[in-house]
Amino acid sequence: MQIRKYFFDRFGVPQDVFNGYTFFESSRSVWFCSATFNPTLLEMKKIEYPGIRLLRKINQYTYKPTTYALQLIGQRATKNIIRLKREQVMELLRRGELQVSTGTLQDGYVIVAYREDIIGCALYRQGLLKAQLPRGRAEAMALSGLIG
Repeated sequence: MQIRKYFFDRFGVPQDVFNGYTFFESSRSVWFCSATFNPTLLEMKKIEYPGIRLLRKINQYTYKPTTYALQLIGQRATKNIIRLKREQVMELLRRGELQVSTGTLQDGYVIVAYREDIIGCALYRQGLLKAQLPRGRAEAMALSGLIG
């Protein structure tokens, strides 16, 4: 898979964002870490995967960006990003889904933002936004007042 091209085509993230990084694929994920990472370290039993999980493989042709990856690179996105109001974020976190009206999103995975902060990933289909956040993170954000 061409990682740089995927993020550019889907989210408008400039390809130079990944300069200085290298990618590793496992059977179900794509990871990224510093280009200076020594891959022989993977042979050590205590290192299962290097770096940060960038994408999860849903099937042979579909990849889902992780919340952590989007929080690192999502500020550079220029498309398929939706900026929600506080009430909308709270509803998305509580219910797991939100009806939205926007003509700018393409069906598929999108970046969810509140103000200048990237919340994470959601799946958008025909006006319905379904949260794809780690359950514990969504619950903590909804209860903690982090969205204020």
